[in-house]
Amino acid sequence: MRLVLAKGRSQYGSLRLHIDQLAAALSELGHETVVVDLIDAEPMRAVNAAMAVRTDALISFNGMLHEFAASDVMSQSGSVFASFYVDHPIHHLTRLESRIQRPALFFLDATHIAFMKARAGPETIGAGGLLPPGANELDAAPDVSDEAFARRDIPVLFSGTYRGEPTQGWRGWPDSPATQIVAQTAERMAADGRLPLLDALDATLNARGAALSVDVLRAITPLLPPVQQFAEAYHRHAVLTALGDAEAPIQVYGLGWEPLCARYPSFQYGGVGSFEETLHLLRRARIVLSINNGFVAGGHERVFTAMRAGACVFSEASAYYAGAFDDGREIVTYGLDSLDRIPGRLLDLMADLPAQAAIARAGYQRATAEHRWQARAAALVQAIEAAR
Repeated sequence: MRLVLAKGRSQYGSLRLHIDQLAAALSELGHETVVVDLIDAEPMRAVNAAMAVRTDALISFNGMLHEFAASDVMSQSGSVFASFYVDHPIHHLTRLESRIQRPALFFLDATHIAFMKARAGPETIGAGGLLPPGANELDAAPDVSDEAFARRDIPVLFSGTYRGEPTQGWRGWPDSPATQIVAQTAERMAADGRLPLLDALDATLNARGAALSVDVLRAITPLLPPVQQFAEAYHRHAVLTALGDAEAPIQVYGLGWEPLCARYPSFQYGGVGSFEETLHLLRRARIVLSINNGFVAGGHERVFTAMRAGACVFSEASAYYAGAFDDGREIVTYGLDSLDRIPGRLLDLMADLPAQAAIARAGYQRATAEHRWQARAAALVQAIEAAR
């Protein structure tokens, strides 16, 4: 196959690295890959030049180039548009509403797919489905021996954005049934970290004697982004403040951390950093903390990447992790329903270096076998073949 991959701007450069490593994996499988950089001076000229040659698929993240994918040029080319969405689809509605002739859209969470199908039908994702990003990694494999693990000098690492205390984006809206539904849906998601947006909305409507139909979902969807944003910020803030109150020592990287680090001396701020810098930090970390970002039944590349770097992963639970890993042997997960227990579990794990090393090694083996970009590339090729 000839495959064109587009990379654009992304926070910390994460999606750009995804494209580079996916392209390398596809090349290893024997496919011709062309990477187009959308931050170049004339990106669309480069896109048109790349697509002027017969191409089997145009590949992007978060729907980048969706307008081109919906154009007559793309339709007449016979090419598939494959895109990985790494956030809840509520954040990308404009891109997801583009009418694309041969789509293969992938999501990192099964509940995100359920949302899409409930709102627009199964045809909207085409030949796509559940396919979380793979592990990003450095060229050389890490040393996963006990001796090497003991030399790691970062006890606990967390990389990502701290969004601050959760804000209710619907505050100030006129009081109406719609505003009440939004507020009540957010309350349900805050109370139960396992409840996805679609299910929370359904429960809210049922409690009010109404039903969630396609028409109702489409009508209220424009009001739902603040609900999802609130839930994501709420649970991240809750986990981090619980750990801070317990004086858990965590080295953090990313944006927005200054207020929280000032509040909790046990949090050591290392700067904004980039995703490529994080790959090196992961080789120094014993434990990597992961907090799910708006998904309850999916997988985040942070977990797979940390495992491939030889770190022990301490992650918020999800249905995906429950099926993909042996909890307690390959990963250690915690639930948001027992927030007060999370600090103690992390501190107990920190005190048991042999257990950390064993879990890190088992996680590394599992991620190597099943969660590298090579495995994702093979699944992507199958989907492209089905969509053609």
